Amino acid sequence: EIMCVSHMISAALALAAGLSLPVVGRARAFRTPSRPISISNSGAAQRVLVTDGLATAALDALAAGGADVTSRSLTEDELCAGALAAYDAVIIRSATTLRADALSAGAAGRLRVVGRAGVGVDNIDVAGAHASGVTVVNTPSASTASVVEMTLALLFAAARNLPAADRGLRSGEWLKPPARGSRLGSELAGKNLGLLGFGRIARGVAAAAAALGMRVFAYSPHAASETASPLGVTLLPSAEELFCTCSHVSLHCALTPQTRLLVGGEMLERMPAVGPDGAACGSHLINVARGGIADEAAVAAALHAGTLTSYASDVFDQEPLPADHPLLGCPGFIGTPHIGGATREAQDRVGLQIAAAVLAVLDGRVPEDGVVGVA
Repeated sequence: EIMCVSHMISAALALAAGLSLPVVGRARAFRTPSRPISISNSGAAQRVLVTDGLATAALDALAAGGADVTSRSLTEDELCAGALAAYDAVIIRSATTLRADALSAGAAGRLRVVGRAGVGVDNIDVAGAHASGVTVVNTPSASTASVVEMTLALLFAAARNLPAADRGLRSGEWLKPPARGSRLGSELAGKNLGLLGFGRIARGVAAAAAALGMRVFAYSPHAASETASPLGVTLLPSAEELFCTCSHVSLHCALTPQTRLLVGGEMLERMPAVGPDGAACGSHLINVARGGIADEAAVAAALHAGTLTSYASDVFDQEPLPADHPLLGCPGFIGTPHIGGATREAQDRVGLQIAAAVLAVLDGRVPEDGVVGVA
């Protein structure tokens, strides 16, 4: 039976990855510009700055493509002072934030391309980049499999309370129910899983969760039945109804002004603690999207009050997470340091894809995927 489920999950992930479906539930819209990208280099070597690290294979690919690559981090003051003006392109991860003033200062010199090695572009002022004539590219599919698997890992950890059991064992406690301080786990099979957002990662999670026997629901203002039906997903008309329906909810939407602090106390109180199979499974929130979507103060209060059983998050409103953050003292909190895409395979794909996209733009070509438009 274990092998059967394993094969089902593998097949489901392959199905989700292979579907040619519109990207929804992610930052702004990814679309090809209406006119060709044109950048003149006057025959000079293109200078590319990498601020937050990149796989060795990606650095080699940039160099092989004729780029003069520099790897160094920049302070906010340096960015605002126009440090990017010396480079034709900059490749960043989540550690670097590019505001409109830094982009315009860079565009006054050589800067023409910003590459985001990852999916989310909430740390880039995309509108400001476009206003300055700077093209923004990212890698929307490179880390999908890794983040899908991370979501599943957090779902399992939350349902079975694995981190607390591990910590107890290390401190000499045998936290096997009904021991004091233990929590009886629950199966994921037969439970309702809600997906807030329905992009590539959410679709992969949906396929794998269905293979485990979960009933999967989703809400996204952009999702269509043609997207959901092949995966057996039921679309709901609102985020509120999603939380009312599902004991397990996983966040997969972009962080925008509309979604910031979308998940607060009232939303969490809507979640049922009993599955459709009658099991008292508790209520569980998973976040692999962006920290600001969930109101962390409200989540902490709900965990202390017991209205939320667990919060398993890989992302936070402030990163790194401060040592005095209220979540760290909460029962049922499971945290990881934004490692959803931190696998060897994903990092290689992210690096090679962003290198190819940046080189394409510098060469005056439109990348096959990952040109970020303005909503």
